[in-house]
Amino acid sequence: MESSPLTQQSRPDTFQPKIVKLYETLFLNAEDAEPSEGFWREFFLLPPQRVRLSQILDVISPDDILQIHFHTQQLFSKAIKEAAAGESPSNIYALETLTTFLGGVLTKKYTNPSSDIITVLAGIDEVDHVIANFVAALDGIIRNGTSFEIRLKAVEAAISMTSGGYKTSLISYFMHRDIFPALMKFIHDSNIRTQIFEPFVLLGLLSNYNKFEFQNPYQLRLDDFVNESTIQKIVGGTGVTCTALRNGYVAVQDDLPEGWNLSSTLAFFGLGALAPGRRAKTPLTPEEAKARFGAL
Repeated sequence: MESSPLTQQSRPDTFQPKIVKLYETLFLNAEDAEPSEGFWREFFLLPPQRVRLSQILDVISPDDILQIHFHTQQLFSKAIKEAAAGESPSNIYALETLTTFLGGVLTKKYTNPSSDIITVLAGIDEVDHVIANFVAALDGIIRNGTSFEIRLKAVEAAISMTSGGYKTSLISYFMHRDIFPALMKFIHDSNIRTQIFEPFVLLGLLSNYNKFEFQNPYQLRLDDFVNESTIQKIVGGTGVTCTALRNGYVAVQDDLPEGWNLSSTLAFFGLGALAPGRRAKTPLTPEEAKARFGAL
C-alpha cells in the first residue's frame, strides 16, 4: 500500500489572529514589497487587536519608525479614507486603529518632534492635505455619525492626536477647522452621562492650546457659550465620571484613613477581642496595582 502524499501539520502552540500577522508585516518586516490594495482591504475588514498593536509599536524605536515612514504614512491615510467612507464595520475598525496607532507613534521621543512626526504621518509635501482631511473626517463623524459608538470612536481618535501631538504644530489644524459645534452637538444628543466626558476632555485640550499666544477659537467659543441644558449635561457627565474614577481608585488602593467605628474604638481601649470579626483585605502587589490603575 502506497503511503499517502498528505502529511499532517503539527498543531501550533497558540493561534495568532490574522490581523497581528498583518501588523508584523507592516511594521516589523517593512523591507518587504509595498502593501497592495488587497492587503489594505483585508487590514480594515479584520477586527483590530489593539493591545498587540500597542506592543508592536512600543518595541520600535523613534529612528526605526522614521525608517518605515512610507508604511506609516500609508496606514494613516488609508485609515482616514476608511473612516470617512462610512462602511460598517470597517469605519469603526479604522478609527480604533487610528487611536492606537497615534497613541503609539506620537508619544515617542523624537529628535525633532514636530518635523519627525510630520514625516511619520504624512510627509512635508502632503501634511496640509492629509491632516486637514483627518480633521474634516473626524468633524463629520462626530457631528453626523450613524451611531453614538462611531461618534465616540472619532472623539477618541481626536484625543489621541491632540494629546500626543500637543507640543507640535499639528494641533493648529484643529484651530483652522472649528469642531466646537460638532462636540456640542454630540453632547446635546447624548442621553448617557458617561458619554459626555470624552468630548469635554477634547474640548479642554483644544481650548488650552497656546491660549496665551493667540486668540484660541475654542476659548472664545466657551466664553460665549450660554446653552444651559448642554452646560448642565457637561456638569452632570463630568461629575459621574469623576465619581467612577474615584471609586475605581479606592477599589485598587484605599489610602483613606479609617474612620472611627465600633471595632476601632474597642481596639483603642485594648478591647479588640470583643470587636466583631472583619475579613482583612489582602494588599495588592505593585505589579497588580499598576495593572489595575492602567485599566482605569
